[in-house]
Amino acid sequence: MSSSTTPAGGNQIKRIPVKELTWVNLYDLKEAGQSYDELLAGMIQRERDYRDWKMITEIDRTGGFVAFDPEKIMKGD
Repeated sequence: MSSSTTPAGGNQIKRIPVKELTWVNLYDLKEAGQSYDELLAGMIQRERDYRDWKMITEIDRTGGFVAFDPEKIMKGD
């Protein structure tokens, strides 16, 4: 399999080899009329959201949050 060098959002079709059990599990998650591309795009977005949530909860847990004044930042002071 060759990898693509086209920018994200390109329309080039790529094939991803998966084991039969993985394909069955994906098929079970897919809704009627939903393409595999749409299914995977949704899964990617949920993973990104989860990673962001994990990072925020870790910052909150460790006390690494630093309060800031947005007006001061917007004024460039």
